[in-house]
Amino acid sequence: MQPNSEVLALSKQGKKLLKQQRYNDAEKVFLEALGIEPENSYILVGLGDLYRQTNKFSKAISFYSRLLEIDENNVFALRGIGDCYRGLRQPEKSIEFWLRYLQVNRGDVHVMVRLADAYKSMGNMQGAENIYLESVKVQGEDRYALMGLGNLYYKERDDDKALMYFEKLLSLDENYVAVLTMVGNIYQRRGDYVSANRFYQKATELEPDNAYALYGLGNCQRGMGNIDKAIELWNKILSKEPYNQNILSRLGDAWLSKDDAGKAKYHYERSLDIDFDAFALIGLSHIARIQKNFADAEACCNRVLREKPGFERALEELSLVLIDKDRAAKG
Repeated sequence: MQPNSEVLALSKQGKKLLKQQRYNDAEKVFLEALGIEPENSYILVGLGDLYRQTNKFSKAISFYSRLLEIDENNVFALRGIGDCYRGLRQPEKSIEFWLRYLQVNRGDVHVMVRLADAYKSMGNMQGAENIYLESVKVQGEDRYALMGLGNLYYKERDDDKALMYFEKLLSLDENYVAVLTMVGNIYQRRGDYVSANRFYQKATELEPDNAYALYGLGNCQRGMGNIDKAIELWNKILSKEPYNQNILSRLGDAWLSKDDAGKAKYHYERSLDIDFDAFALIGLSHIARIQKNFADAEACCNRVLREKPGFERALEELSLVLIDKDRAAKG
């Protein structure tokens, strides 16, 4: 069947307007063409793409679906519907259409990675891993596949594999702040503070106020015995996030290690003013124990254990409180 010249012209005009993000004008042109040829595949895809790009996912699906009724293997419709369900946060439905798409158009790494991401979001780590690995075989330097594998292994604490893919990704582009920070975290977990510090430092060169990198740098400095530098870095986070309880209790611990009970107590209490904080309470117990205020020390430990029964750090601190209390009673 010879294509209608008017519809062909409208299709080209609509695609041009869509590319220019003139969505209202593109919609008018596509709908005019659809009125002439209701089953024209180019027009149905055009409308599906338009509504998908404007986040009207359900409307986009309706046009892609109309096309699949005519051509069940249309790759544009299959991929478009998959992307729409992704936008609707329904990965289980995306998977169905991306699998159909890949049966027709094998080796599309972009869709393969999205499929793997969907599996991962549903907790199917084995399925995700298989597709990511297949993606890397097809295109060894695909950054999204490398990132997906690195993230997957990082969350599973398979650090050797995570490092392998993260470092390959950084060899392609060293400006991934999130990856630099995760690599720093891996080295920090291993107690290799020098290597961890190097990656965190690079991350802060790119984003000076990145809280995750600053936090990691502070931990490294503390691990290397540079408490004053750790305090400086954590205070930088606190200036931006004054209600960050993790930082407040870390600062309390740092000041306690410097034997400044006053500043330590100040930070612990600030944290507790926000909400329950087991580590702040344990720190306050430590201060009270040193000051031989055993009743307050016990109360802090007991408060932690009411909220977190069996919490090891609280049990250890309570044991020290009772030992010191017994020694004080015996003179």
